[in-house]
Amino acid sequence: MSQDCHQLEIWQRAMAYVTRIYEFSARLPEEERYNLTAQLRRAATSVPLNIAEGAGCGTNGEFTRFLTYAYRSLKEVVTCLELCERLFPALPPESVSTLIDEGNQISRMTHSLIQRLGARH
Repeated sequence: MSQDCHQLEIWQRAMAYVTRIYEFSARLPEEERYNLTAQLRRAATSVPLNIAEGAGCGTNGEFTRFLTYAYRSLKEVVTCLELCERLFPALPPESVSTLIDEGNQISRMTHSLIQRLGARH
């Protein structure tokens, strides 16, 4: 089962997403550095990390467990972004909504992969 995460489209998308989250969160107010910015970055970073760790596992069940962690982290990222929309209306709304959309798309990809792996048991 173990495979190279670099070849997985979902890992590639997650890595690009983290980069965009870091760029976005750098524009949040300074007073959010240790709160919302840190939480957003931690949650986003955990997505490709969990995908990579899961890809290195020996069974579909183990991979699924790590994909589930990634999925939950994506839900956390999207919720943080929705909070940013509410707390900081001066942020460009298109940048927040684009990140929310991308997070939801990667979530759907992750959920789909979890379903496919579960069907292989």
